[in-house]
Amino acid sequence: MPLRNAYRPPGDASLWESFLRRLEATIRVAKIHPATIQYLIHPKRSVGVSLPVVMDDGSVQNFTAYRVIHNIARGPALGGVRYHPDVGLGQTCGMAAWMTLKAAVFGLPFGGSAGGVAVNPAKLSRRELERLSRRYVTELIELIGPDEDVLAPDVGTNETVMAWFQDTFTMTRGQTALSAVTGKPTQLGGVAVKDEGGGQGLVYTLSDLARVNGWPLAGARVAIQGFGQVGSAVARYAVKEGLRVVAISTSQGGVYNPEGLDVEALQRHHAERGTLEGFPDSKPITNHELLTLKVNYLIPAAVEGVINEHNARQVAAQVVLEGANGAITPEAEYLLKLQGVQVVPDILANGGGLVLSYLEWVQDLSMLFFEEGEVQQKLREFVHQSLQAVLERAQPLQGDLRAGAYALALERINEASRLRGVYP
Repeated sequence: MPLRNAYRPPGDASLWESFLRRLEATIRVAKIHPATIQYLIHPKRSVGVSLPVVMDDGSVQNFTAYRVIHNIARGPALGGVRYHPDVGLGQTCGMAAWMTLKAAVFGLPFGGSAGGVAVNPAKLSRRELERLSRRYVTELIELIGPDEDVLAPDVGTNETVMAWFQDTFTMTRGQTALSAVTGKPTQLGGVAVKDEGGGQGLVYTLSDLARVNGWPLAGARVAIQGFGQVGSAVARYAVKEGLRVVAISTSQGGVYNPEGLDVEALQRHHAERGTLEGFPDSKPITNHELLTLKVNYLIPAAVEGVINEHNARQVAAQVVLEGANGAITPEAEYLLKLQGVQVVPDILANGGGLVLSYLEWVQDLSMLFFEEGEVQQKLREFVHQSLQAVLERAQPLQGDLRAGAYALALERINEASRLRGVYP
């Protein structure tokens, strides 16, 4: 077995194990040199640090944090920073590997990285959150930068946190390097399209696939699990494309209306109350119930592993698009295929956020900034070109989009590794 000596991180490594299983399946249908496989099954760098933070009451609390660079064959690493109680090394390794593949699918000059802090940000004051964020960058200051490892937002972080990251990097290094961090406010070099890339790109992918495959579009029913940056953007752009969003949920539960939800009103309701509960003209729905709705398109856009071997047989959607990395486990995907459910994999479906990070990195390096219309156009072009490349690669693989996307990504990484050789 070629993956027998793969790195095995401690703790919950389910996302990393999913990556290894999908990698093993792909190398059966794609020509990948054994040396490249060795690079891919061993992250380049894994760092764990303790972050002592002075709390508002004067006490000191330590938080465990991580940063993993998976692969840099195609360029410097780029990846998000997650603030969540369940952050661990295994999960972070898996997210970094996903970024490596996603960058290759979209033809971007990046490798993959990921990071996070085991914390519930909702339980910290703004000042505590700022101290934590600045300490995270300080601990990693010698390991990050625009040509080494670029930080980006993820679950639990936003443009405010990215601004703190950027300022800490600048003040500690004594030099302004806007391209060390992406997802920043526009005033600090952020791209002109805010918090929408992942969701917007997913809807563009869905629209293109619907036209290619003859899937329904206008009036088609959509259910979205997750109402964060990705899920809310999916909802908004789905409505613009003529789709009917019938169900949306958060970790606290969701709402359902078979005739369609007023997405703009729902966003206002959620912003004002911090919950979807009580939204007019809807009935409550659990996350499990949402996953089992009979809809055209189901979009899990929250966290990994929500569709698994325990609930996959109850999924009644025609198509599932992974808005979150690793939302479908390998076991669940096998069951979905037996049921005739089409799956659009994460490394193709949700790459829009990575594209925006790339555009921000480019404009900050060149100090030539894109207008909003340019960003929108470039995002659509990247999505369209990447989808066409995946469809072409999937053709000899019975049209399997997962197999096509993984084969395309791994072959691009393999070619870069071949050209670079093994140092020294």
